[in-house]
Amino acid sequence: MNKVGRQDLIEAYESIEVSLQQRIALTPVNQFKQLLHDFTQLYRTQGKLARLKGVSVNG
Repeated sequence: MNKVGRQDLIEAYESIEVSLQQRIALTPVNQFKQLLHDFTQLYRTQGKLARLKGVSVNG
């Protein structure tokens, strides 16, 4: 099994971030549970991406 490089992970998380943002934009406000799930995933994805890039999170 090949190791996945840091840059590959960054690109993957950036792609996930964009797709979540698009999905959130298209989701009707009355679908609260779906929006909550997507916002949670986006928050986690952005945190993982920041750590991979070496950006300080929460401070």
